[in-house]
Amino acid sequence: MSRTYSAEGIVLKRSNIGEADRLVTFLLRYRGKLTAIAKGVRKISSRKAPNLELLNHVKLHLAKGKTFDIVTEAESIEAFKNLKSDLARVSFGFYLAEITNEFLAEGQGGRDGFELFGKVLGLIDQENNLEKIKLFIRAFEVKFLESLGFKPELDKCVRCGRILGPSANFLSPEVGGVVEKSCRGSTLFAQPISRNTLVALRFLQREDWNTIQRLAVSANLNKEIEGVLRFYLEHLLEKEIKSARFVNKVVGRQLKS
Repeated sequence: MSRTYSAEGIVLKRSNIGEADRLVTFLLRYRGKLTAIAKGVRKISSRKAPNLELLNHVKLHLAKGKTFDIVTEAESIEAFKNLKSDLARVSFGFYLAEITNEFLAEGQGGRDGFELFGKVLGLIDQENNLEKIKLFIRAFEVKFLESLGFKPELDKCVRCGRILGPSANFLSPEVGGVVEKSCRGSTLFAQPISRNTLVALRFLQREDWNTIQRLAVSANLNKEIEGVLRFYLEHLLEKEIKSARFVNKVVGRQLKS
């Protein structure tokens, strides 16, 4: 069996190792998440270094290794230069990369995850409107959860099965979706969800990207959607999404300027 292979992927994470090497985590189109070692990539003379920047879409040649596979060649397919030229947009890219990396184990992700991640990076790269970009991020979160088997139930009460009405409802990651007020009880970990936010989440869950790109929502509704999804995601991860603070700081500063 050959000890070398080619792959296509997007750079999710990098960390230094040794004097000149770097561990690079990729989301590969067909192999899912993979962490490999790029030897000598921190040297000024390295030809691989510019192609292994965070969020780059790359073509790789790798060799099988004992602990980590080894990146022998890397060629950039798409660097998303517009995204990287703007601090707010690149902060959203880092946020997507963190979520993807934290949820996936080695070998998980595959084609669906790769194409979803690449699609949203491309949309952000071409979009200047911050509220639109935020909506793309929320759509990614909803569709990514579904791809992982964590699709939240948004139409019926998870506990009683009744179709959800316009009255008070709560989103709970503990039970995997929305519950009516009468079914919540006193101990369920849940957060209130407004009717408009629930309708928006259903839309993002069901519609394709062409339709989502035509949707316009207010800044206030965008903020509500962000809040309930962050609550849901962080409960599943059992940890804070660190890059969210950076996003809020950068975007807040840009909105004030």
